[in-house]
Amino acid sequence: MARFGSVFLVLLVFLLACDSQEDRLAQHQEKGNAFLAEQKWKEAELEFKSALAVDPNSAPAHYALALVYLGAKDPRRAYWELEETVRLDPKHVDARLRHGEFLLFGKKDELERAVESADAILAVEPKRWEALLLKARALAALGRAEDAGAAYQAAVEAAPDQSLPLLLLANHLRSSGKKAEAEAAFTRLTELHPAVGSWTALAAFLAGEKRDAEAEDAFRKAIEIATPEERTAARSALASFLIARERSADAEQVLKGALAEEPGNLDLIYALARFYHGAGRTDEADQMIEEATRARPDDVAPLLLLSSYRGRIGDLPGALEAADRALAVAPTDALAKLRRAEVLVDMGFRENDPSRIAQGKAVVDAVLAKEDGKPEGLFVLAKVALAQKNYEDAIAALRRAVDARPDWSQAHYLLGTAMFFSGDAGGARGEIVRSIELDPSGIDGFKMLSRVHAKLGDHALAVEAGERALARDPGDVATRIHVAQSLVQERRFDEALGRLLAIPEDERGAEGNFAIGRVYSLREEWANARKHLGLALEAEPGNPEVLSALVQVDAREGKLSDAYERIRAARDANPSDPRLQVLFGEISAAGRRTDDAEAAFRKAIELDPNGLSAYTNLAGLFVLTGRTAEAVSTYERALEQSPKSGSLHLLLASLLEASGRLEDAMGHYETAIELDPELAIAKNNLAYLMAERGKDLDRALELAQEAKASLPDNPNAADTLGWVLYKKNVPAAAINYLREAVGGLRPDDPSLPLVRHHLALAYEANEEPAQAIATLEQAVAELEALRTGVDGRERPEPPWAQDVRDQLSRLRPPS
Repeated sequence: MARFGSVFLVLLVFLLACDSQEDRLAQHQEKGNAFLAEQKWKEAELEFKSALAVDPNSAPAHYALALVYLGAKDPRRAYWELEETVRLDPKHVDARLRHGEFLLFGKKDELERAVESADAILAVEPKRWEALLLKARALAALGRAEDAGAAYQAAVEAAPDQSLPLLLLANHLRSSGKKAEAEAAFTRLTELHPAVGSWTALAAFLAGEKRDAEAEDAFRKAIEIATPEERTAARSALASFLIARERSADAEQVLKGALAEEPGNLDLIYALARFYHGAGRTDEADQMIEEATRARPDDVAPLLLLSSYRGRIGDLPGALEAADRALAVAPTDALAKLRRAEVLVDMGFRENDPSRIAQGKAVVDAVLAKEDGKPEGLFVLAKVALAQKNYEDAIAALRRAVDARPDWSQAHYLLGTAMFFSGDAGGARGEIVRSIELDPSGIDGFKMLSRVHAKLGDHALAVEAGERALARDPGDVATRIHVAQSLVQERRFDEALGRLLAIPEDERGAEGNFAIGRVYSLREEWANARKHLGLALEAEPGNPEVLSALVQVDAREGKLSDAYERIRAARDANPSDPRLQVLFGEISAAGRRTDDAEAAFRKAIELDPNGLSAYTNLAGLFVLTGRTAEAVSTYERALEQSPKSGSLHLLLASLLEASGRLEDAMGHYETAIELDPELAIAKNNLAYLMAERGKDLDRALELAQEAKASLPDNPNAADTLGWVLYKKNVPAAAINYLREAVGGLRPDDPSLPLVRHHLALAYEANEEPAQAIATLEQAVAELEALRTGVDGRERPEPPWAQDVRDQLSRLRPPS
């Protein structure tokens, strides 16, 4: 009996403890919710932490604590609490949505998690429009445009009374090139949600389509319905449009009229100052901003405006001085700290001074530790990442910045720049165009747009954008060279030479003289070509591009032995440069010095395992010398000793491919990738073979995308990705990459006609026969030129040449 009583007492104590625990948890949760409603973040944090001390696995307490941290602008801790909430309660829809917002700005795996999270919500609530938007935005960031469009459309249908889904759908349609559908969506937006943002969005679309009268009407409609708080932005948008259309007097009238109504409005002062500077009226611009700082000497805002203005015109010491003055006025002001950090990063990048960049980053990190989502901080952080060539992190930070401030021209420009250098020229173009739409008074956007157009193979547009930049900055040598290079691609040699010879001789440098020499070579003016290529080589001894260009001149003048000695001397002076090793191998092979060629190609591979040309040349050398079987057996024996060498598998695969053993080659490419996932060349070559054979195109697309990301400037990688997309029956997407590949190859590259053939096939599949015919005509002309090499001997055409001619015959209308 005593034993039964003992057990009963233990059970009673346990039950009372459980009741007490549940009561305490409920009390802390209730008090915390009350503090949360009053936005008393510290008090609420204490209550929810007390709740978690009672029950560490309480999903409601974790979620409530996440809301506290979001309210207190501490997103790092908020993210962790949302992670815990979702882990403990996978069906917590609100937590999943907020958690997904964080995932949107991460890398590929986090974007895929966002899609999975949205799908989990939609499995429970199929019409939850926020989840559909989350899915659409993640899919768009992953490059799955068609799937993203379907998700945006579903969000619009699920929430017809919400403006955001319709606006995002319209923007997505515009960026996807679906102009008619985009216009219908923008128009519907103004009808269902007649707000300033709706009309401005429609106006920007119409402006992009060069429908200026309609665009101006829409901009003025936005001003008409704007509230006093919205009027400044609406008028600035109209002024930017007028500046872009070179209606300077009308733009000035709009800005001065707005400033007369709001004399102290710093945004308007800055906009008008930028306008004056772009028009060459720098004294008026300086005076306006200086007057603003004198009128409000104790206000940090005019000083930050002055610093930004000086930074935009390239006066970094002046920008730093103004930022220091702002900090003297407000030592704890986060924006002043970030402005000074940004100037330090810009100075460090310009002066190649890592210490300044590190100093700026330390300031940014300190600010973001308190306000992690602050867009100005993310912007500067992205500049640091760009300076360190960490493009993926820069893009992630800038996406968050433009998401918070969608009308920030500089952020769109920087995002486009980061995307360009990461290899996504198509995405870069959209961001740069948006930047110019928001601020057409600057010239940096036009300079970058010219480079982006050229990268995508749109050389006529590249010339147009570059000329607009040169009209305002005629002394920019780099832009002048870029414009000339696009003119060369258009075969407008005389115009290209004129642009280049306009550069003063003492400012041409290696790049300018190299460009001039290349144009003279294309005009077959060999003496002038040698003169300017020689000047380029004097400026940069051992430059592989210049040495390669001189080979063509030497060949025409019967001096290939001079070329051999010149390249050998350059290689011996810098034996660790893989490009010089490849060049020496090529000139040795041309002179039938096969032992020297083989040694050089092997050394190049040792120095750079991802160097495509070294593998290709070595494989070709073995095939030409009839040693394919010997080479294959040699590498097979080497693999017996080092079976885990991805580079050996890659080299063997290249040899097998060159000898026609494609299945065996594909197997070794797969092994190379498995052993070393960083071998982008293996991914590229395998993807191409898969596309050629129509085998596992989904896998081919994944490999080609990864290769392109790792080799953003390699035209062969762009060709492979475009070819895979064509094979997958997505010709519109294929065209962008294939044009990029064409634009990236030198005019005398023997693979150029084949890439043009790929592009022509994509044009035909996309129902653009005129473009296909023009592309094929260029390819045929290049095939004719390649038939006779630099030594004057007739060469057989490659086996695919007849396919080029057959397609042209099929498409060209009968005469």
